[in-house]
Amino acid sequence: MKKIHILFVCGVMAVLVAGLARTLLFPEEINTYENRYAGQMPAFSAESCLDGSFQDGVDAALMDQIPLAQTMKSLYNRVTAGFQKETLDWSGSLAGISGDQYVDFNGLRLFGDGYLTYWPRYAASVQAELEAKCQSLNETFARHPELEFYAYYIEKDTDLDFETGEKTGLSQYLLEHLDLPQARMGVYTIDSFQEFASNFYKTDAHWNHQGSYRGYCQLAQLLGIREALLTPTGEAVKLSSKFSGKKASTVGGEGVFTEDFYGYPYAFPPMTVTIDGAPAEDYGNQAAYLAGEAEEPVSYGGYYGGDNGETVLSTGTQGRGNLLVVGESFDNAVLKLLASHYDTLYSVDLRYYAHSMGEPFDLSAYVQEHQITKVLLMGNIDFYIQDAFNLEG
Repeated sequence: MKKIHILFVCGVMAVLVAGLARTLLFPEEINTYENRYAGQMPAFSAESCLDGSFQDGVDAALMDQIPLAQTMKSLYNRVTAGFQKETLDWSGSLAGISGDQYVDFNGLRLFGDGYLTYWPRYAASVQAELEAKCQSLNETFARHPELEFYAYYIEKDTDLDFETGEKTGLSQYLLEHLDLPQARMGVYTIDSFQEFASNFYKTDAHWNHQGSYRGYCQLAQLLGIREALLTPTGEAVKLSSKFSGKKASTVGGEGVFTEDFYGYPYAFPPMTVTIDGAPAEDYGNQAAYLAGEAEEPVSYGGYYGGDNGETVLSTGTQGRGNLLVVGESFDNAVLKLLASHYDTLYSVDLRYYAHSMGEPFDLSAYVQEHQITKVLLMGNIDFYIQDAFNLEG
């Protein structure tokens, strides 16, 4: 028995030493489980040690860098979520319980036939952030009269109380305070739970194949695209029955909460692709999945394309202009569709641009270098309130 205790202690110590060594010498850059930059060992200073920030940074780095830490966290979350799901009887009474009312679940809510939803967010609760973002954007618009700016706001479950049918006023506040012509602003509206359920995933935060195509058609009209739009070349193809998206991961239910994942087939024109300054075979893997050549599990980013600092899609044409899209993950599903109407489409995710490209994003220099005249801002409420998405400054 004593030997077993010694072996156990030695095993624990070996894991901790390995985690410390990797944290110091070979740190992981990305926490793939939580889709964020992994914690890194902070620089030591007397001030940071005294105020506790150094110790907090060390804890965060070790939590991300210790071998198998994310695997164990994922396993624990799946087991916990699975137990809770069974407790609520997901396949039976749960659907009845959450049919027309919210049921809280691990910080999210269930509604309807098993939809994981965010809580509604009212304009008053984020008014200060919205006001600051509108002021910042308006200053940018004034500094760049040579550019045509377009703003597209995507409503989702945060913008509507499904129980009462009350809109939260986020999109209305934003568009009323942006100094842009009405014709250059658009809203992807969600006015009922039924409309939400038709256009968004059950387990993921994003719009589905139907919702993203609807968004593409609206964006084409907003941008004044006059040529014929791409249309699906066939019926939607079921690519997986085990899709488990971002919301499922948030509650620890990846692989526990699942749904069908569909994709539309399109005849995209030939494009060259550059991701974060390097040539790439494609953006996303739509063709591979539709041809049955990609392996499960399917993911939103794996199918449509990921959140890169910079993505460049060029059709090789001339005379149709260049478009800059500044957004977040919602634009992943429409970038190739929009790119088919331009000489070159440049997509920038300001959360990752500086890290991926090795320099801060400079709007003036960027549009001049790439001969851009149109700039599309698109995203949901998070895009329009978070400082990480500030276009300048």
